[in-house]
This record gives sequence, C-alpha cells and structure tokens, in this order.
Amino acid sequence: MIKNAQVVVIYIITHLGLIFFVYPTDILASTREAFWIPVGLGYLIHITVIFIYLKGLSYFKNQNILQVLNNKNKVTVWLTLLPVFLYLSLVIVITVRAYAEIISIVFLADTPIWILMLMLLGIPVFMVIHGGVRSLLRVGLLLAVLFLPPMLFVMFASLQSIDLNYALPLIPKDRSKLFAFLTDFSYYESLFAFAGGFLFLGFIPSYITYKPKTIYLSSIIVFIFFLLSVYIPIVTLGEETARQLAFPFIFTIDTIEINWLMFDRITIFFLLSQIAFVLLFIAMTLWQIACIIPSRAKKMKNQYLISAISIVVFLICLFIPDWGHVELLLKWNSFLRLYVAIVVPTVIFIAGYQHQKHVRES
Repeated sequence: MIKNAQVVVIYIITHLGLIFFVYPTDILASTREAFWIPVGLGYLIHITVIFIYLKGLSYFKNQNILQVLNNKNKVTVWLTLLPVFLYLSLVIVITVRAYAEIISIVFLADTPIWILMLMLLGIPVFMVIHGGVRSLLRVGLLLAVLFLPPMLFVMFASLQSIDLNYALPLIPKDRSKLFAFLTDFSYYESLFAFAGGFLFLGFIPSYITYKPKTIYLSSIIVFIFFLLSVYIPIVTLGEETARQLAFPFIFTIDTIEINWLMFDRITIFFLLSQIAFVLLFIAMTLWQIACIIPSRAKKMKNQYLISAISIVVFLICLFIPDWGHVELLLKWNSFLRLYVAIVVPTVIFIAGYQHQKHVRES
C-alpha cells in the first residue's frame, strides 16, 4: 500500500513541477478560444499512452522495461532505448536551464545563472547517489506533505479576483477551427508537460509494486491542475493580457493580496513548491538515464556514473546563452518526445502481447 502511494505521489508531483511555467504560455499561443479542448486532447493522448505502456508491461509479471527489452534483439533495443536516452538527457538540460532562468527572473535576479544551474543539478545528484529509487520515492512523500498544502493555498487564493466570463466561449464560434491548434507548433511544445513524467513507471524495479488503476485515477487530478494552470490566468487577467505574458500563471499569483498574511509575496511559497517538485523530477530522470547506460559502463560505480552525467549536462547548460535558445531546444525535443511517446509504449505492448500469446500456446 505504501509503495503504491509513493509511486502515485511521484507521478502527481513531478507533473505539477512541469505544469505552471511554460505550459500555459504554449496553450495560449496555440489557440485563441476554447482552451479546454487542446488541454483535454493532450490529456487523452497522455492517458492513452500510459494505458498502452502499462498494459504491455502487465503481460510481463514483475519485470520492468529494461528486463523486457533485454530479451529482444539488439536492433529493437537500440531503436527503443537510444531515443529514450537522448530524450531524457535533453529533458534534463532543458529543465535545468529553463528553471534557472525562471528562478533568476522571479526572485534571484542578482544570482549568476551558473550557480542556480549548479543547485538544480547538485541536489538531485546527491539524492540519487545517496539513496537510489527507494529513497526518491520516500522523498516524494515527504515533499508532498511539506509543499502541497502551501501550493494549494496559493492556488485557492488566486481565485479571489476571477471573472468567469473571460473563459467564454467554451466552443469556438467557427466550428471549422475546433482543432486549428493542431497546426500550431506551440501545441506540440506544450506536450512536454504531459510526456515528461510517465516513462519512470516502466523503470520501477519489480520489488516496488503499484496498481495501474491508481495511476489512471490520479491522472484526473493532474488533468485538473492542467486546466487550472491555463484558466486561472485567463479568468483573472483576460485572454489577451495573459497571452502577452511570458509566465502568465506566475504573474497572476504575484498579483494576489492577502492583508492578514505577514508575507508581502506569497508567490515565493508557490515557487519553492515548484522548485522542490522539479528537483525530484530531475533526480528521477537522472536515475532513469543511469538505468539505460549499457552494462559495460555500469561497471563504473554508480556515484561516478551519475556525477559524469551531471557534469556533461552542466557544461551543455553553460553553452545555452538565453531563453530563446531554450525555446529552440524545446522545439528540437518535440520530435524526440513524439517518437518516445508513440514508439516506446507500442514496442512494449507488442512485445507483451507476443509474450502472452506464446505463454498461452505453450
């Protein structure tokens, strides 16, 4: 029961760490009305991919994705895991560089970017080296207890100045433009928030059990937060104003005024929650990359392997000069993201179906 709860909590809070910054901006850029439609479609893609992924894994009792692929030919393994390795590596680079920029913009303007990037990498590296996946799961529960209440408080407080008329129309006046956002590349960039956090479910060791049903149910919670991240800026500021902002959700909560609270900016509490969740997300991603490294390289001690990966990531981050290049990386990563989200679950499902058929015939 506890292990199941740990996996569910990790699934939820790692997604919460990815939602509230770039995602609303991408959705607002992709369409001008009925924003729930692109959000809902992204969720449907997300839950469908997870269902195929977990269904394929369920055919192999007590095996994770690496154990499943080890029984396949090398071509299948390379076509599946190499893009995953590249995708996860690029995800860490983008996350570290982007969140260092965000922290600098919002409340640490005088701190050099490289120090912020070092913090965003150093803490996850320490977590992975000195704990492994079991400790990461336990840390996830701790972070949820410490940071979910203040985050929820800030989100509740952000509802004080809303005007629900700004959310209209819920259906586009021109029905031919119902799915026009599919032609906008910003929408595919927004899928970063949906595609970043499900892969770890296939890397969980066999001794850590969880029920897929709880993941499906918890995905509804994640979907609600996705909707809130987009609609809170819209119903507070209006669609046109929210569209002009780099981080509309952060700007919205920064306008909250609570007279009885002793702190001037409650945005800090929200950002600290987000940073904590992002640190855990980076740690989980580092752990997955270390799992994928070929067996020969695994003869290195785990702490040296993780340290080497983080140093390479840090050096790459240093060569990213500004936010424009971060957005460029997000565009490049969109192709890998679609490949990983489509191919990996499909390969695992087909392998699982063939395995199940072979078991029945024998």
